[in-house]
Amino acid sequence: MSKSGAKQRKKTKFDRASMAADTNKQTPEQAARYLTFADPTQPKVKAMLASVLMKEKKAMLQEEKEAEQKRLIGILKAAEARNRLRNSRLQYQALRAQEINFLISFQRNAKGAVRLEVFLPPSRNLARLSDCMDTVQRGRIEEILEDENGEIFIRRP
Repeated sequence: MSKSGAKQRKKTKFDRASMAADTNKQTPEQAARYLTFADPTQPKVKAMLASVLMKEKKAMLQEEKEAEQKRLIGILKAAEARNRLRNSRLQYQALRAQEINFLISFQRNAKGAVRLEVFLPPSRNLARLSDCMDTVQRGRIEEILEDENGEIFIRRP
């Protein structure tokens, strides 16, 4: 009976050999319970411990990758928002300059056009605020501003 009894013996839930053999079929709770009382020097237990550690390490790496991807997505969204703001600001400035140039071009006389351009510049360009006229141009503008009729062409009698 010893030989036939050993062959016919059923595996019970208390049989450690059956638990170690079915490590892939265990739930995480069952594996943790088994590893709590198992001998850590056995090769199967070492393999289980290594697989548990690898799963934890893989989960941590996955979480780090997800966090990095979320951070990069945030950076990209912020850059897109800045670009949209910049584009809308440039569009507003271009439309404003276009309207002011339109107003300047429809002035009745040159004197009014020059005054409007001085008081209402089409664009805010800091380089343009410096003196960009030479002495001949400045003299011509002063002549136009001093003319009581405001004509562009000054005719002398």
